[in-house]
Amino acid sequence: MPAKSSKEFSFRPMGISDVDQIATWFSNFEDVAMFDRNVPLPVNIENMRQTWGKSLECSSPPKSLWFIAEDREKKPAGICGLELINYINGDSTVPIFVSEEMRGKGLAVAMIVPLIDIAFEKLRLHRLTTYFREDNAATKAIVSRMGFKEEGRLREAWYADGIHKDLVQVGLLKSEWPAVRNSIHSKLEATQSVTITLRHDLD
Repeated sequence: MPAKSSKEFSFRPMGISDVDQIATWFSNFEDVAMFDRNVPLPVNIENMRQTWGKSLECSSPPKSLWFIAEDREKKPAGICGLELINYINGDSTVPIFVSEEMRGKGLAVAMIVPLIDIAFEKLRLHRLTTYFREDNAATKAIVSRMGFKEEGRLREAWYADGIHKDLVQVGLLKSEWPAVRNSIHSKLEATQSVTITLRHDLD
């Protein structure tokens, strides 16, 4: 039986109309700059629509897939996706962003589990890659928990707060995922702080 503090979310494909709903997340430049070193300036809805337009374009096979998590009131709580999908080499990058009010509650992990399942089971990719700023302790903890291993650093490749900081690259192989997934799934069921229902059209 779910814990009283359990939060329920639906997880569905993201569309261009969702950009207006998440625009306020990107008004805090310092916060967003912790997760993305390519934030378009100035940060406004028009620029965001143009930036997101390419990522949300429909293609077959898809070059990118983005999902959005919503609570029962349809309020967006987080987004994550597969970018730069390469079917020849079997890889993709995995960006993820959670609204400030929902951080530290398990939503990031709850979102990324079904996303990785899609990458490895539906798209038959071989590996996933993601990047984070060296001082982003929260992202480091999440990707480590998900089984991603550090593969390298781009020294002083991320400029923020007047300082050049290291960009850390981590990766996860398809062969490593089953054991990690079983462990994470058991912990999610035990805590049940966040439950997420996946709604998508991938067959």
